[in-house]
Amino acid sequence: MQDLLRRLRERWNALPRNARIGLVGGVVGLLVLFVALGFWATTPTYTTLYTGLSPADSAAVVKALQEKNIPVRTRGGGSIIEVPEEYAEQARLELAAQGLPKTGAPGYARLEKTPFGITQLMEQTTLRIALEEELQNTIEHLEPVERARVHITPGNDSPFADSRTEPTASVVVTLKPNATLTREQVRGIVHLVCHSVEGLKPENVTVVDAEARPLWQGGDQHAVESELVRMRREAERAYAEELRRQLQQHLDRVLGPGKSAVMVQVELDLDKEEVQSQRVEPLEPNRAAVISETTETERLVGNPPAAGGAAGIAGNRAENPLYPTAPLAGGTGEYTREDRVRNYEVNKQIEHIVRAPGRIERLSVATLVDESVPDQALNAVRSWLEATVGVSPNQPNRIVTVQRVKFDTSQAEQARKEQAAREAARRQELLWRLLPVILLLVVTFFLARVIGKQIRRPTPPPQPVAALPSAGTLAIEGAAPAGALTEGSEQALQAVVDDEGITIIEETAPDGTVIVRRRRGPAVIEEELAERIRERTQPELIEIQRFAEKKPEHVAALLRNWMKS
Repeated sequence: MQDLLRRLRERWNALPRNARIGLVGGVVGLLVLFVALGFWATTPTYTTLYTGLSPADSAAVVKALQEKNIPVRTRGGGSIIEVPEEYAEQARLELAAQGLPKTGAPGYARLEKTPFGITQLMEQTTLRIALEEELQNTIEHLEPVERARVHITPGNDSPFADSRTEPTASVVVTLKPNATLTREQVRGIVHLVCHSVEGLKPENVTVVDAEARPLWQGGDQHAVESELVRMRREAERAYAEELRRQLQQHLDRVLGPGKSAVMVQVELDLDKEEVQSQRVEPLEPNRAAVISETTETERLVGNPPAAGGAAGIAGNRAENPLYPTAPLAGGTGEYTREDRVRNYEVNKQIEHIVRAPGRIERLSVATLVDESVPDQALNAVRSWLEATVGVSPNQPNRIVTVQRVKFDTSQAEQARKEQAAREAARRQELLWRLLPVILLLVVTFFLARVIGKQIRRPTPPPQPVAALPSAGTLAIEGAAPAGALTEGSEQALQAVVDDEGITIIEETAPDGTVIVRRRRGPAVIEEELAERIRERTQPELIEIQRFAEKKPEHVAALLRNWMKS
């Protein structure tokens, strides 16, 4: 362990000052980034616990949560309570155990505080108010409704018909922002109130919104007629939209997207019609069916009986028979009687036709086609639409029009730009979320690279410039070691200090022959050695200096050109 620390210390001491500063700064920055990421990762995600609370309920809820050591924060002037997601269920259970929030009306809970000795009128009034508050709390739980008020007028069940009245109710609803109530939802509220109050009928219920606009008037004939008109308009709109969608799909498939626009208008007959007709055809005996027949035949051959008795009722009585007991002598005659009755079935046809609602009274299809569509395709589109809609001389109530216009693509281009802007914002948001991780990776990469370079770079041991025989080594600040002076050159530089303090500079060849020997004092030798070191380590600068000394006019011309440019 000590050996490892020693080697680390040696490597640290061997690093240049800039490398030490960069390494320390990188480590500090990395630590700061790690701490920031830690705070960012440990920041809880808050979720909405309650909205639309009154100041009193908001203060009570915040106090209860703080007593339970649950983090809480408020927004919207204190009407919105937020807690971390992991504490949401616990917070709801804790607040429910304490009966918070108390925004809703008491309802039937007010019956628990009924005083002793209450009169019957007060009891009935309390029950009515409790029922109104319960209905109010129930309606407020609906999704589009923010607040609601219910008013009930009880009926009078009097034994006298003139004094008897039916109960009525009024409901006032305040909707949430950008929320609407459909007709089915309004009808559901009306049925909820009707089934909660005994004897209440839907026509005796009125529902209005916060701006006093009627949503339900069951007792008005105008409301019933408006409902029928609304149903007809909705049916026409649904049929027209379905037909328009089908036609537009086919046109986009043939002409291409954005080359056509279809508009459909339709009028439907929603009346239910029943037709019952009876038609009687002329009688044909050969084809008629006999249902009853009566035939009577009476025939007498010989002398007919003589009439007896006087005419009338008296002559036909039993004591005066019509026919004598004996025929008259010498009488002759023949009596024949035949009666035939035949009844035929009457030839009739009965029709009972029930026509279902939804017949098309008028249908209009208007189509706009871009001017880039050729005439041949335009005629084909017109013929296809007429055949699809069913245009014919016998159907004058079905109209098809096709026109060529120049389409304005600015809105589509604006929509594409907005979509691109939304995509860019989404990508930027994602980038900001990933930015801490990216910074961490970048800092880690560069820090590892710097440390790796410093570790791989060999640090040569310090060497003296020249060995001193008597006074030791002459150290010159900023000078390279002697080995660096001889690298790539044929001559060697050696500085020796004698006993008198005079420095002797010798330049020797590789074979040991002394080329130049100069004697300099301690003050001059350092400057000359530094100059020789610069000449040996920077040959390009020396060549530039020699060129300037030999041809100064060229250097002056070059400088003038640089200054002009």
